[in-house]
Amino acid sequence: MLKGRLRSAIVLGVAGLTCVIGLSGVADAAGLAPQLRSPKGGKAVTAGHVKLTVYVPDPSNAINGHIFLDVSDKRIVKKGLLESPKNCGFHCDIGTMKRVGHSHLYTYVDPYHFTGNWQDTPGKYYWQVYYYPKGGVIGVLPSGIGAFRIVG
Repeated sequence: MLKGRLRSAIVLGVAGLTCVIGLSGVADAAGLAPQLRSPKGGKAVTAGHVKLTVYVPDPSNAINGHIFLDVSDKRIVKKGLLESPKNCGFHCDIGTMKRVGHSHLYTYVDPYHFTGNWQDTPGKYYWQVYYYPKGGVIGVLPSGIGAFRIVG
């Protein structure tokens, strides 16, 4: 009887330790994920040159320093990543953000302006930023999904 309890205690201890180690890795990854700065929380933005800004806690962790952006007029999420719908025309965008000096900030402004383009068309848009970390252990580190509105 004592052997059974000892064995159960050891198994529970190992399982608990495994969970703690596993969750600490998830917490570390969450600490390295990009953070959306502006525009935030459904904020209204005037049509035209829309500037998206994101904070990356450790830019040296991104492969070749590339931070990717996805903008869409529909909120389609698969495996935690925002996806552009099929046939979205110019109401979606996928691009690479530019680093601001040597800081942790990255920005994006779509260089194209024409009628029908997402930043010139009123409506609600969703955006997410992600990068591929060095080491490839996690795969992709995405930010949360943000929203903003383009107005007149």
